[in-house]
Amino acid sequence: MDWTCATVATWFAVPVQEQWPALVAVPVAWVGASSAHRLYERRHVGPGTEEYHRILRACLAAMAALAALCALVARNDRLLRGLLVAVPTAAVGSLLARRAFRATQARHPGLSSRPALLVGSAIQCSAMAAILRRERSSLRAVAALEVAGPGQGPLSQPSGSVPPSPQDPLDPLNVGTLTAHGGPSDAEQVATALQVTGCEVVVLMPGPHLGAAALSGLGWRLANQGVDILVAPFLSEIAPARLAVRRDGGVPLFHIREPRLSRGARVPKEISERVMAAIGILLLSPIFLAVSLAIMFGDGRPIYFRQTRVGLRGEHFVLYKFRTMSTNAAAAKQELAHLNVNSDGLLFKARRDPRVTKVGAVLRRYSLDELPQLLNVVRGDMSLVGPRPPLPEEAAKYSEEVRRRLLVKPGLTGLWQVSGRSDLAWADAVRLDLGYVENWSLGLDAEILLRTGSAVVKGKGAY
Repeated sequence: MDWTCATVATWFAVPVQEQWPALVAVPVAWVGASSAHRLYERRHVGPGTEEYHRILRACLAAMAALAALCALVARNDRLLRGLLVAVPTAAVGSLLARRAFRATQARHPGLSSRPALLVGSAIQCSAMAAILRRERSSLRAVAALEVAGPGQGPLSQPSGSVPPSPQDPLDPLNVGTLTAHGGPSDAEQVATALQVTGCEVVVLMPGPHLGAAALSGLGWRLANQGVDILVAPFLSEIAPARLAVRRDGGVPLFHIREPRLSRGARVPKEISERVMAAIGILLLSPIFLAVSLAIMFGDGRPIYFRQTRVGLRGEHFVLYKFRTMSTNAAAAKQELAHLNVNSDGLLFKARRDPRVTKVGAVLRRYSLDELPQLLNVVRGDMSLVGPRPPLPEEAAKYSEEVRRRLLVKPGLTGLWQVSGRSDLAWADAVRLDLGYVENWSLGLDAEILLRTGSAVVKGKGAY
């Protein structure tokens, strides 16, 4: 795949006279750099920004190597310029090919993820299985090895050692439970469970039942089996970029960096998003015109809907949308309270809201009603990526914790929009938004923007 991308990129980027040596050098350099940066190791491929970082580093390494080779051997400026264009093009092609390949595999979860054995208490295993199922994880929990608490022996002792029935309390997400009969060490029991289940990864959740000695013994026992050992520190809401391991007094400790909330750190985001929003308005102007005409002929005026929302640090601003509801929608809201499917939170969402017009239903299905908010981004009221802006009456009911959503500018899209939108419970939406606020980075923004396209096309949770 990478070899093909590099060959095609070279064919178009390098002048014809210098193509033949380049058709060999660029694919070799790109595949070699990708291999050196471990892009072919399955554990480094998957969701998150790690793969993007490795592709970027591999791209820079390949460009440096080819530039040095060209300077020493060919000394041809046209060839050098072609090579410096071919490598980034090959990198972009490889990234898109990887995403397309994973999107195809996503239809078959057994092929697109690595089977994992969870080791910990019943509560820990259930919680971790829920997280892996809910998030876009490269791991698939297929079995859980329940570890007993202190004084109960190394592992729990119920009879049987095969997957449980659907009524098993440890198995709310169809994760099979393995139990032991006692006797062998923790390391031996985990090794046996891995053989029985065929798992490639073991996820350990340490506690009083699984201490440092057990972890060390397990590492030695599985050293030559090609199994990855992962330890869940139960800092799941903190991005890896904010975690660093340091030693103090001979003890390894996690250092958690503070969230990046200063305006100075967000200057590149602010500038780039305003520019992209302005370009977006120009490029999408035909769609703006078509939608405006559809609303006007379908339901009359007004075409646009203006509403006061709460933005950065509680400041109010006027949000723009294409109108998708009847003109008396606000007055009818109280009468439709029984249709609210978001009763666990502050938002009002109805799957079949009678106030939505026929044109509005189509606009909401593909999020076209949100396009005028590009103007809010240009004005500086909003960002392209961030938590959705709440209504003043919603923000007034926020707890102190939930108010942290207002520490950044609201966005057109965000983590909860690409994770299910209105289908998510209020608690999950808040968790995702707070996770974004605490773990913000340009890489996270790029990942959300890339996922937004597929979320809009699927239309899941859009109503």
